[in-house]
Amino acid sequence: MTPIWLEDVIEQICIARILRDSKTTSGRRLSMILVDNAVEFMVKVHGENLFNKKQLSLSRKDWESTKPVFALLVNTVLPHTPASPFQQEIIDYHNMRNALYHGTNPLSVEPKKINNYMDIACKLLELIFGFVNSEDEWKKTTQSMQTILLPKGEKIELVRFSNTGDGTVTMQTNRTLADTDAILLMIYGITKEIGKPPENNEQLEKCLNHSEQFIESKRLAVNISHLRTQKKIEKGKLALKSTGRDYIKKKYLVSS
Repeated sequence: MTPIWLEDVIEQICIARILRDSKTTSGRRLSMILVDNAVEFMVKVHGENLFNKKQLSLSRKDWESTKPVFALLVNTVLPHTPASPFQQEIIDYHNMRNALYHGTNPLSVEPKKINNYMDIACKLLELIFGFVNSEDEWKKTTQSMQTILLPKGEKIELVRFSNTGDGTVTMQTNRTLADTDAILLMIYGITKEIGKPPENNEQLEKCLNHSEQFIESKRLAVNISHLRTQKKIEKGKLALKSTGRDYIKKKYLVSS
């Protein structure tokens, strides 16, 4: 059975392929951002495995402070892998991604650069996790993903997530969200950006408020209870069940 995190990475790379081939400036820009997100996610996943196996000489506090700093994260984790030769290239591409994402002018990106970074992402999958896909397999999976994302011409809304660096994650979308969708998306975004689900309702509420998705504490608790009844959130913790993840991925195009 394919791990959930690996399914997520494969989906992101496939969506990046779709956006790369859209022949639009914004599509290529978002494609590069998605590839970078997949790379960062893989490095964090492997770093967490190394830390848990005590193969990183860091305290939990030091590891948690390392994860949000991309260059430090890459230079800490990749030397323990066969993918270490890609360290500087990954950091350079991440800096390009930051310019694309945070710049005040809508920059464009060449398909060649997207392809190069996508190749590196696939190399990480192969060298670190032993996952290999042929080009034909990638095409087939990408086509399936395109059908899921856009059934009968349905428009899928993009949702972006940002880690503010102080334990708060924000999300941006142009769509007006139902409370339950905002909660599921926010849990997804926090888990993606910080590496673990929200610790409590207060942290979740704070991130929602910072994202201008205002939900009162009592209503938040009620909605969470309903989502647990619907088997979209785990009992006893604020983590998404597979049904919750599937729900938002069918309805939204999620990115960090």
